[in-house]
Amino acid sequence: MKRRFRNILPRVISIVSVLLLATFAVVLASEGGGEGSSLSTMIWRVVNFIILMALLWKLLADKIKTYFVDRREEIAQMIDEADKAKADAEAQYADIQQKLKNVEKDIQDIKGAIMGELGSEKARIIEEGKVAAERIIQQAKWTAEQEVVKAKNELKDHVVEMAGDMASGMITKSMTPDDQKRILEEYLEKVVR
Repeated sequence: MKRRFRNILPRVISIVSVLLLATFAVVLASEGGGEGSSLSTMIWRVVNFIILMALLWKLLADKIKTYFVDRREEIAQMIDEADKAKADAEAQYADIQQKLKNVEKDIQDIKGAIMGELGSEKARIIEEGKVAAERIIQQAKWTAEQEVVKAKNELKDHVVEMAGDMASGMITKSMTPDDQKRILEEYLEKVVR
């Protein structure tokens, strides 16, 4: 930084010298160039200007140097932060790209898992359906057998009832009042015993 600043110093001195010479030439031209007092006035003005520039340089040079050094460091730090942010963004971008590449594989894996689960669920439902159908068939057979037994019993009861009705009808037709009296007496004897 000092080297750079040293390179600027000769340029500044050259510019100031040119300005002084130009000012001196303008003053001489406007005064007519013949009077000695205006030349001494001009010399005093130039000396005052040089002293002013030297004082300003002495007082402000360090502050200007510090300002530019600080500004340079601040810009360098901002560039470093920008580079770091760029690197982070590129890393995130690469990570996202990798995830996007894996998404298709993940979708296929999930699809395969779902299809496998659906297949096993389908097999389980079919098996449960077979078991339920077998149970319904067994229950239907048992119910049919019970209905057959019930129908047979009802038929027997009906036949017995009909036979009883027929027997009672035949007995009533063939029975005489003496037979009725005798049966009644036999029954009463059994009851008394």
